[in-house]
Amino acid sequence: MVETITFGALYERATAYARFYRTRGIGEGDIVIIILRHTPHLYYSFLGALLAGAIPSFMPFPSAKQRSDIYWHDHERLFERLRPRLIVTYAENRDAAHAHIENFSIETVVPTAELCQPGTDAVASDLPGLGAAPDDLACLQHSSGTTGLKKGVMLTHREILDHTEAYSKRLSFIAGDSIVSWLPLYHDMGFIACFMTSLIEGTHLIALDPFEWVMRPQLLLEAIERYRPSLCWLPNFAFSHIVNATQPSATFDLSSVRAFINCSEPCKPGTFERFLNRFESCGVRRNNLHVCYALAENVFGATQTVPGNAAAVINVDAHRFSTGEIVPARADNGAQDLLSCGPALDGVSISVRDVDGAVLPPNRIGEIFVASQYLFSGYYLQPELTEAKLRDGWYQTGDVGFMHDGELFVTGRVDDMLIVNGRNYYAHEIEYLISELPGVLPGRSVAIGVDDQQYDATVVVVLVECTEPDASGGDLARVIRRRILERLGLAIHSVVSLRSGQLVKTTSGKISRIKNRELYIQGALTASGDVPAIS
Repeated sequence: MVETITFGALYERATAYARFYRTRGIGEGDIVIIILRHTPHLYYSFLGALLAGAIPSFMPFPSAKQRSDIYWHDHERLFERLRPRLIVTYAENRDAAHAHIENFSIETVVPTAELCQPGTDAVASDLPGLGAAPDDLACLQHSSGTTGLKKGVMLTHREILDHTEAYSKRLSFIAGDSIVSWLPLYHDMGFIACFMTSLIEGTHLIALDPFEWVMRPQLLLEAIERYRPSLCWLPNFAFSHIVNATQPSATFDLSSVRAFINCSEPCKPGTFERFLNRFESCGVRRNNLHVCYALAENVFGATQTVPGNAAAVINVDAHRFSTGEIVPARADNGAQDLLSCGPALDGVSISVRDVDGAVLPPNRIGEIFVASQYLFSGYYLQPELTEAKLRDGWYQTGDVGFMHDGELFVTGRVDDMLIVNGRNYYAHEIEYLISELPGVLPGRSVAIGVDDQQYDATVVVVLVECTEPDASGGDLARVIRRRILERLGLAIHSVVSLRSGQLVKTTSGKISRIKNRELYIQGALTASGDVPAIS
């Protein structure tokens, strides 16, 4: 079913929500949590909270691929911190909250058609949000929570507007541009890059149901052919998912999209190559494939490749890369291709630093720090964490990378790095190489570092969900070990073959490396495919 919503209808229905909130005593400084499936009420309820002067925040709803006990345990802790005045959700989720959270007492509202019926003309007293000051808190954007409980990133009206202006300028945004997205609004890419950019720039947004897209990725291609949008943001895995799930003989007219933007995950040159090889005949060109480095704490984008130019790829020495240096690869040595995330946006500064905080020169790998005119002011009700992450106007991202020819290359995260025998490896690189193998469920593997007491050293263990049990004497495990050894020079200590659904996800749907590592150490993640290292 397709529903068209004009800007006028959006405002009317958001206004109706705002009046409803006001009748429930919701106003300035009150937190409104929105946990909804893909429905227009996502947009109405959020904007209505803004108009009422409240502070809205999108959060993910539970899915069949997550453990409900973990989802509700995490959200119970989150609710205790946030103390929301109201939760907008659907009936089944409201009932689940009561069932899982003891003494659940937060007021919940289930959206109805009657709730967003337009009323009389709005006046300022009805909609205090219209009189908000630029530096008033607008909303909370919650980070993904892959390394712990989600954090509420405080964003002001000014920060959102300034960011959108700078980002739209980098994209050479024009009146005729439009956006297509399947991304959920609890993700900063769906919320800021797609929804807020569309709203502020006054352009069309073609919004698809995220779960329908996952089941049938071709929906995105069909939408592009039908509605002719010009901008599309995708995480790295989505490019591969579309290629793998689309019939080789299927054709689409994708020529309207001037920028497919890879963001949210480590972006891979090989992913772009496969996408280009599959869809070049459909109108996709190399200079249509772009990369953005984004973080919720900076509203969204910090860097972005320049439209019209192909994203830069450099070929580096793999051994020197593992020691933190970037030098060109030699023909007689291992090589690794790295994809640029582009130069910083206007108003953004990037600094790469070592463990002591000293600024590193170009082509040296270190932790990425970001400063900007729209950097967030802190985490909601978490002053200690804010103080630890914000230093003299610089945000310590926890991401790792380097600068090269004025552009940022992101190589991983600090907590993603595995140090084995004095060399640095990135868990996501290992997982990416594994995901390409037959028999492995894409995106369903985790590489973790554990202490080996026998040798007093860190070893790498791979936890992998398989399309079917690895009952062939450890054949898949041997293939995985061989691939990682050949490509990265790393000997994997152990491979644990798991059934689909055994790995734990975060409440935002990402694989949780921390929780799965804890389960493995506790002995809760084992299977017949566990093949110990061969000495």
